[in-house]
Amino acid sequence: MTQILTPYTPRQQWGLRTTDTDLAPVALRQMATGESEETARAELTDLEHLIPMPTPGQARGEARVFQAPIAAYGRHRPTLTGGPFGIRSLTPRTDELVVRIAPSQLDRWIDALAYRQGGAGVAGLRWAGRRDGIILTLPGTKMLLAEISESDWRAALGRRTADQSSLMPHWIPQLPGEAEHTATEDAELAGACDHLCATLRRIRLVDALTRGSGHVHLFTTRHQGDLHLIEACEATPTVLPLWTSRSLPLALWPAGPIPAPGPRDPRTAVLDLLTEIEPAHAPSSAADHRAARALCHLTGLSTAPVLVQAAEHVLDVATHVLADPAHASVYASGGWAGSCRTYPQGTVHGTDPCLPPGAEKVTDLPEDALQRLGRHFSSRSSDTSRTDLVNAGQEELVHLLDWPLAAATRPTRRLDWNPNEADGTLQHRQQLPDRDGTLTLTASTTGVYRVSLEALGLSDLADENDTMEWEREAAPSQSAAVLLAEHAAIEAAVCLPFQREHRKQRLLLPSTVSAAVEPTIRSVIPEPITSWGSSPSPASSAASTTASASPREQPTATGAPILTPTPRATTRPPSPLSSATGSSSPHPTTAKPPTPPRSTAPPTSATSPPTAQRSTRSSPATSPQPTASPARALSKSAT
Repeated sequence: MTQILTPYTPRQQWGLRTTDTDLAPVALRQMATGESEETARAELTDLEHLIPMPTPGQARGEARVFQAPIAAYGRHRPTLTGGPFGIRSLTPRTDELVVRIAPSQLDRWIDALAYRQGGAGVAGLRWAGRRDGIILTLPGTKMLLAEISESDWRAALGRRTADQSSLMPHWIPQLPGEAEHTATEDAELAGACDHLCATLRRIRLVDALTRGSGHVHLFTTRHQGDLHLIEACEATPTVLPLWTSRSLPLALWPAGPIPAPGPRDPRTAVLDLLTEIEPAHAPSSAADHRAARALCHLTGLSTAPVLVQAAEHVLDVATHVLADPAHASVYASGGWAGSCRTYPQGTVHGTDPCLPPGAEKVTDLPEDALQRLGRHFSSRSSDTSRTDLVNAGQEELVHLLDWPLAAATRPTRRLDWNPNEADGTLQHRQQLPDRDGTLTLTASTTGVYRVSLEALGLSDLADENDTMEWEREAAPSQSAAVLLAEHAAIEAAVCLPFQREHRKQRLLLPSTVSAAVEPTIRSVIPEPITSWGSSPSPASSAASTTASASPREQPTATGAPILTPTPRATTRPPSPLSSATGSSSPHPTTAKPPTPPRSTAPPTSATSPPTAQRSTRSSPATSPQPTASPARALSKSAT
C-alpha cells in the first residue's frame, strides 16, 4: 500500500462552547419526536429523561414493529408520505409508544405489519379499538396509532383482497407458527433491539438529513454475526446512530441497560488491544501505570510523566462512563471507534465533532494541572497565554478519552489480522456475503489504514484494478488503525449499491426501477459542483443516466439509492478555540496542517457530481509542526 497520507492529524476542537445547550428541553424533545409544543411540555412533567427509556418488553416489541416499515418503505420521500415512514409525530412513554401516522399511510402500515406465513410482518401482533385510536399489542408491548377511528381502521382492513394477510383483532389466539417466528425474530434483533427502539423514538431526527436528498433510507445488515442499523439518507451509508452522526446533545442520547457481560474495563481493554496488535510496544508486567502507558502509545503520545498522569485520570473517567446506563449507547453500532474516525465536517452529518460522554468531567481539573498539560504541547509556552494553555490541556484530555472508550466497546467478535513479515502491515480479508468480491482491511505500522472492496468483477472499475476503496486514513498508532478499520468495514460491506463510477456517474450496480415510477427532474439530473467542496449550481447541472425511485416504488432487494447525494464540504472550516478564547488560531504558536479533501478520485471537471464514496486524504506526507493534540469541542454537553 502506498503511504501518501499526511501523518495523523487529529480533529481540532471547535472551541469550548456549549452549542445547543441553550435550547429548551421542550425544543430538544420536539426535534426528536415532532410533537406539538403543548404535547411535549405536558409529557416532560416529572420525567427523568427527555425521551423516556422503555421497559425491556416494550423495547423488544417496538424494535420488531419498526423493522416492518423499514423493510416495507425502503428509500422513500417523506414529503410524499407525510413524514419518515409515514410518521407525523410520536409520543414515547415508558410502557407505551403513541404514533401519529399520516392518514394516507394507513393501508401501507397495515400491509407492512400484517403477518404472513413466509415470515414477513409482525407475528403475534393484535389490535383493538379505543376512543383515542387503535392500540397494537405484543406481549409486553403497547403501541397506540393515535387519531385513527375504528371505522377507518376496519375500512382499511376491508380494502385488502382475499389473498392478502391481515391484522388480527385482540381476541384471536396465536396462529400456528407465530410463536416460533416470534422467538426467531427476538433472537435476530437481540443485539440491536435497543438501538432500533431508540431510533424509532427519535425518528424525526432524520428530518435534517432529508433537506438535501429529499429521501429517508434506513436498513439493517449483519456483519460478523451482529445486526446493525444503517442510515443512508444522503446516499452515504453510516452505521453511526443519529444522535452521534449529527453530534446532538447528550440529553437526546438514549439510556439503557449495559450490554452483557456488563460494563467493560477500559484498562484491561487498552492493554489487551496493544498486546494483541503491537506486542512489542506493550508495557512490561513490571512497569508502573501499565494501562496509562498503553493508552499513551495507542494515542500516539510519549510516556512523559505529565501525560501518564493525564492518562490515568482519563481511564478513571472512562470507567465511570462505561458503567453508566445513561451512556449505554457508546456500546452500540460497532462501538465508539466510529466517532474516532475522521469526517470532512466533524461528524457524518454535523459541523462539530461529537464529544465523548464524560468530556466535561474529564476536563474538570484544577487550572494549574491543565496548564501543565497544555504546556507540554506548546512549542513556545512562554509566549502562550494561560487561557490557551488551559484550552490545549482540555483538548488533550478529550482526545485521550475517545480511545479507551473505543477500545472497551470494540465488538466481541474479532477479526483475524494476519501480519506481513516484511513490513509488519496487518491485513484481514473476507468474502462479501451477497456477491462476488473481497472485503480487505490493512493497517500499517505507521497507523495508516485502508478499507476496500476487491475482485468485484465490475467493468466500470477496470481502470481501478477492479477495486473500490471505501476509506483510507491515518490513525495515531497501528492499534488505533485496527479499531477504525474494523468499524469502517461495517459500512464498506454494504456501500457498493451506493457507489458511482467517476466518468458518467452511473451506479456501479444497476438499480431496478418500477414501471409505475414517475421520475422527478431532481432525480434524473444530479447536482454538480462548480469547484470541489463548493455549493452546487443549478445552471451547470448535467444529466444522469439513472432515474430515482419514488416512494410508491416497491423497494429493491439491495435498497440501492439512485439519487446523486448533495455534495458536502470537503474541508474543515477553520474555527478552533476562537469562540471560547477570542484567539484566531487553535494555538498561538503552532499551526495545524489543513485537512485535505476526502476524495478517492477528484472530479475531472468543475461540473462533475460527487460520489457517495467515503474518500481518502491523499496529500504528500509532510512533517507537521507540533500542535496541541486534537479533540473534539465541549460543544455537545448534556442539557
